[in-house]
Amino acid sequence: MSKTKAIITTGLATFFFGFGVAAILNIYLISVNSPLVTKLRSSLSFKSSIYGDGILLPIVNMVMVAFLYKKKEFVNKKTLRLAFVGGLLITAYFHISQAIQGLVNWSMPTPWHWNFLGLWHALYMFFVTSLIILFYTVALLSFRNQRKIDWQVYFVTLGIGFFLLLLKFDYINVNISDLIPHL
Repeated sequence: MSKTKAIITTGLATFFFGFGVAAILNIYLISVNSPLVTKLRSSLSFKSSIYGDGILLPIVNMVMVAFLYKKKEFVNKKTLRLAFVGGLLITAYFHISQAIQGLVNWSMPTPWHWNFLGLWHALYMFFVTSLIILFYTVALLSFRNQRKIDWQVYFVTLGIGFFLLLLKFDYINVNISDLIPHL
C-alpha cells in the first residue's frame, strides 16, 4: 500500500470504526425506540464521539501514520510489541475504570457488563491507543537520534489533549484525575 493510500485509509477507517458505525446504529436504535438510546447515553450524545472520533481522531491518526512512514526506520518488532502491550493496558485500564466508576452508557448498560458495542469500542480503542503508543515511541527514538522534536509531536499532543478535554465535558460530573493512577 502506498504512503498516501495508507494515510487516507487510516483517516477513513478511524472515522468509520470510531464514529460511523456507532452513529448509524444510534440512528437505527432511535428509530425503533430501543432502551439502549432512550434510557442510556449513546454515541450521538457524546461530544468526544461526534467531534473526537468523528473529526479530530481521524486527522490526528493520519498525521501519526504519515510521521511513522517518515520515521519507518524506528518501526520494528520491539516498538510494535510495546505499542501492542501499551494499547492493551490503556484500553483495559479505561474500561475497568469505567466499570468501577459505574459510568454506564449504551455500551456498558450496567457496571462490568459490556455488550457488543462495548466490545466494539474496546477493540477500536485498543487500535487507536496502540497507534498512539507507537507514535510516541518512534517520536522519542527520533528525538534521541536528532535532538529535535518534530511538529507532528506537538500537533498530535494538542489533538489528544483536546480529545481528552471533550471526554471531560462528556463526564463533567466525573473527576478525570480520579481515573489516572496515583504513584
